[in-house]
Amino acid sequence: MYVLNSDDYYEKMRGLIAGLLYSYLWYASILAGYAVLFCPLLPVLLISNRLYRYLTDLFFTCWQLYPTALLQKLCHCNFEVTGDPIYTEETSILLVNHRTRTDWNFFWPALYHSTIGRGKLSHSTKLVLKNGIRLIPGAGWVMQMSLFIYVKRKWQEDKDTLQKYINYITDIRYKHNILLFPEGTDLTEKTKMESDIYAINHNKEKYKYVLHPKPTGFVHLSHQLLKNGNLDAVYDVTLIYPDRVPQNELYLLTGRYPKQIKIHLARYSKEILPRTEEGLKIFLEQRWQEKENTIREFYDTGNFPPGNTLRCEGDWKIYAALVFWTVLPYITLYYLIFSTWFRNLVLAHTALLLATNIVLEGFHNFEMALHRWKKKTIF
Repeated sequence: MYVLNSDDYYEKMRGLIAGLLYSYLWYASILAGYAVLFCPLLPVLLISNRLYRYLTDLFFTCWQLYPTALLQKLCHCNFEVTGDPIYTEETSILLVNHRTRTDWNFFWPALYHSTIGRGKLSHSTKLVLKNGIRLIPGAGWVMQMSLFIYVKRKWQEDKDTLQKYINYITDIRYKHNILLFPEGTDLTEKTKMESDIYAINHNKEKYKYVLHPKPTGFVHLSHQLLKNGNLDAVYDVTLIYPDRVPQNELYLLTGRYPKQIKIHLARYSKEILPRTEEGLKIFLEQRWQEKENTIREFYDTGNFPPGNTLRCEGDWKIYAALVFWTVLPYITLYYLIFSTWFRNLVLAHTALLLATNIVLEGFHNFEMALHRWKKKTIF
């Protein structure tokens, strides 16, 4: 029988404390950011969609520094980011393998280290997420106001959702990143089995380290953006946890963080991207075959794809984020208790947001509908 020694016990307790503290600070910062930064922005949206988009992107991207700081300083996660940088002057699609349910949480530091160019702190990344996530109090609300993309996995509805998004960002000439998990779900025994069945039925290779991608969303999104001249590059992003795989949120809550995260970015410019839907489908399948081979080689030999190390120097931003977002929840709580006008502002904005979730299925749809109304009325 294995007996837990004192060193193991204290290490486990330190991990648990770090996990609980990380989860509390992470969620408190989101709620505070929603109340103090996002709620007062509604009048800006009524005046200018572009200005509203810039400000919400600035706030959200500055918040991304906070989980980056917490993961690196509190949880002692080491991020090794290599390959091609992401440019702020471009609109890019980031294709990432979906190893765990918590991948998005570990991708914020990768964006911090890999993004270069002017306006870095306002160059935002939008995730394509399951529709139900928008209903999570705080986190789901902020992502709605940050124009994340929510899909239902019903293609006719999702196609309309993507098209409205494409039309909107084209109209306002909006440069940003769109992060896609083409596999549609994380890698588990169940999803691996489903992927193997798909491979057998379609005469394809069974994958061990990734799932076969679902091309429909990527093909439509990239094809339409290319037609509109609003896509500059596609990045193939490979994410690996060499020592510990944080499979779900419970791993984070209990402090079972990976000590090392490896991320490699390979850039494909618009000039070399296929222009047909079939070509884009083949492009995606080729990237996933290469990704399977890359991860297999890493676990067999320890070799990761060569490339430039992407590292953002200057810890002052990290420490500034630690101070600001740690203190902000207590300032927010003070004003919620002692300021009637601020409390009423937050309550009124929340009531509007909840109403848009019922009527329009999200505040992001309200933002786009408002733009269409302005466009029709003014022009």
